[in-house]
Amino acid sequence: MRTYDDTFSGEKIYPGKEVAKKRTRRTVKHQRAIVGASLDVIKERRSMRPEARLAARQAAIKEGKEKKQAAEKQKREKARTAAAASRGQTSRIQSKQGAKGSAPKVAAKSR
Repeated sequence: MRTYDDTFSGEKIYPGKEVAKKRTRRTVKHQRAIVGASLDVIKERRSMRPEARLAARQAAIKEGKEKKQAAEKQKREKARTAAAASRGQTSRIQSKQGAKGSAPKVAAKSR
């Protein structure tokens, strides 16, 4: 077996003992579309100026709040009309036991 002398350290190098430097692979960055937004929409929003993005966000928040208030107002109106309609009716919903009536009390006969 033939050996080689290392010029730096002076030690013997045996064939097959050399370890090749491990190559690292660089990751390639890329973008994909996600559910609900195409790649074009994502790129467009990324290229927006911060002021425009903030203004669009504020408008969306305002619109959401208005929609919520309208739904709540409609709910209140519905509850108010239901309360007004039920005000005239005083009949209670009875259970089957209550509709039958209670069993008659037995009078004490020992006295």
